[in-house]
Amino acid sequence: MKTYFNDASFRIGWSLVIALGLIAMSSCAKPAETEQTKTDQSAAAVVDADQAMTGNATAPVVKSGQPAPSREELAKLAEAATTGSGQARYVAIDDLGERAAESDMIVPGLIKNLDDSDPQVVWRSVRALGDYGEEAVAAAPKLRQLFANGDPILQYHAAVTLGKIGDRSAETVDMLVEAVGSSDGRVSRAAIEAMKILRPGPQKTVPALKKALRSGNNAVAAHALDAIVEGGPEAVPLISEMLSDPATVYLGATAAAEIGAPAAGAVPELEKVLGDTKHSQLQIQLLLALGRIGPAAKSAAPQIVDLLENSQDSTVPVAAAFALGSIGATEAEAPLRAAADAQDKPFLSMVAAWSLAKLNPDDAELKQQAIDKLNAGVKSKDPAIQGAAERGLKMLEMQASAATK
Repeated sequence: MKTYFNDASFRIGWSLVIALGLIAMSSCAKPAETEQTKTDQSAAAVVDADQAMTGNATAPVVKSGQPAPSREELAKLAEAATTGSGQARYVAIDDLGERAAESDMIVPGLIKNLDDSDPQVVWRSVRALGDYGEEAVAAAPKLRQLFANGDPILQYHAAVTLGKIGDRSAETVDMLVEAVGSSDGRVSRAAIEAMKILRPGPQKTVPALKKALRSGNNAVAAHALDAIVEGGPEAVPLISEMLSDPATVYLGATAAAEIGAPAAGAVPELEKVLGDTKHSQLQIQLLLALGRIGPAAKSAAPQIVDLLENSQDSTVPVAAAFALGSIGATEAEAPLRAAADAQDKPFLSMVAAWSLAKLNPDDAELKQQAIDKLNAGVKSKDPAIQGAAERGLKMLEMQASAATK
């Protein structure tokens, strides 16, 4: 059975845990920071991907505060971009994209450049056309032709630009769906990004994202996950389907955690998986998802209490304590009090105290106990406990602020 649990370069759930709130995984290895993972973590950034696709070429520098060019200036640039040569021509094309003005006189020349014999002229013109948005939609047929040539540099830029110009034609959407399965991960990510902009509807989007999730390319899967999260509650049916598939169950739990309360429709499937799995890392991610969903996940309280009291993994009870406080499981006060008194388990004790304070917002004594434990956690040498404590204090402050309004 293929899973992502032991893949050090993926572990997206752990970074989400740290970013979203209280549970920071002290028992999980940090992802290996290779050059590829650095690029993958910013896959949506067009300039980064441009640099990856074009070697030493750099994206144009934005000249902030530059006055709007006159038509005469633009005409000179357009002439240099279409009839010039060498570096001067490249700079002119990039400048036209940066300025993105007077599309009626610039876009036709850029489209003409798409037939040029110089590869840099072609991909730079493709990129510049994207800066004109819908005013460059006439370039779509030619962009699809360039994509069909199979050059990954052109495919990447063509996919990005087709999204930017808003071409929602069936031909473009079908091409992008197919491109999600590209053997070049950068092309796949560009296709996903374009589909996020075009939003062709679930009939086209869901199959493409499923393909991306099963691609075997961690960066592509992460990009697909980002697209799913952006769908919010509309993504719940897909998340439920992901949770039922061993190959994507962890990603489904991660997506539900990221969406939070709007993913309430996925609670039944989250509960089912939580009851079936014995894998601690998956249990933690499921608990995080239920906690992030909040009160709508209260039906999971009995399962969560069982993990709080009986798990043999040191971190699962911490996640369970967080989830119980987050879903408002007042019936879990007794086991939470026992966990808060666990002097030999400072991380669990701290989070359980936080949950008790959250469940009893008017109890000044419980709140002070939680604050004391969290302040001690801030001084911990363990960055996981320290980060969780800082976030816990902020969340208590937010809760107190909301109560006074």
